[in-house]
Amino acid sequence: MTYEETMTSDFFEAWFQKFLLPILNTPSVIIMDNARFHRMGKLELLCEEFGHKLLPLPPYSPEYNPIEKTWAHIKKHLFFHNGAHVYINNWQSIDFREAMNALLSKKLLGHASDFELPPVIWQDNSQAQNWLTLEDFGGQKNYAHFQLGKGTQEIQNQYSEEDYNRFAKNYQSFKNELFDGKVNQITLDWTLEDDLFLNGVTQLKLRLKSSTDKGLISAQLLDFGPAKRLTPIPTPLEPRVMDNGRYYMLDNLLELPFTETPHRVITKGFLNLQNRTDLLTVEEVAPDQWMECSFELQPTIYKMKKGDQLRLVLYTTDFEHTVRDKTNYQLTVDLEQSSLDFPTMTSLS
Repeated sequence: MTYEETMTSDFFEAWFQKFLLPILNTPSVIIMDNARFHRMGKLELLCEEFGHKLLPLPPYSPEYNPIEKTWAHIKKHLFFHNGAHVYINNWQSIDFREAMNALLSKKLLGHASDFELPPVIWQDNSQAQNWLTLEDFGGQKNYAHFQLGKGTQEIQNQYSEEDYNRFAKNYQSFKNELFDGKVNQITLDWTLEDDLFLNGVTQLKLRLKSSTDKGLISAQLLDFGPAKRLTPIPTPLEPRVMDNGRYYMLDNLLELPFTETPHRVITKGFLNLQNRTDLLTVEEVAPDQWMECSFELQPTIYKMKKGDQLRLVLYTTDFEHTVRDKTNYQLTVDLEQSSLDFPTMTSLS
């Protein structure tokens, strides 16, 4: 079976159903990454039909790959782009391929060159086709502290059978309703009193309790409200104009659209309360007993201006990223003893 075009969900599911699943002779656990064409709800149903189980990976799991630790000893450069996990070699706004050619020719082949690649090149999220440089990714000493609120709020985990099946079949519908505050969640909004320039890892500290002996807590941070933003998927500007060299197909020239959107995800994170210290340590969750936990949201670079709206959504099961738990339990969050700490830079320039 040969396929030479861009991978799609329909084609991947056809291959998955007709070629992969039939050759698995014993019940198996199939570990799947979070490529956009992996529609987890559909793949999960196919696995169940054949007597297998689907296990989605967390969005990024360096702790499972020992080679990740090697990179700490190598001088690093970062191209930080917005949008989905895609290649940027054929984007209009940055010549990534030639930058790599120049760097590797100098470092590996010893070619004389004045070319110096900055430590961090990042795509400005506030306007179209603009890239800036930084000296470091993360490592900030300044933090902006946000208290989550007053009193307590509850999050119910269980959904009706109808809603559960609907979200399981199409996790995008779950995300849309989550961001609009329509599912089982706590929604917290702030209007920024000052500019906010995030660079690094946001820390979420929670005081909470579960009504049972387990629990999941999920969090997503949004740039909320109608505004022009970069959208996640690059679109073609001109078809088949990028020459990739001999024996290679011509690529489309792409770019991320900059258009009006209702919101945008800044960062997110997920925590199993039984692994609240680290993934290798299983801890007891005592029903109805308060506990304190702290976990990191995905590192990012993102800037917002005074007057922009920041939205934090807290919930349990995430139909895209976590185990889809049907258990009837609830979490109670003590907002007054919970907070967000943002790693900030002092300038938006």
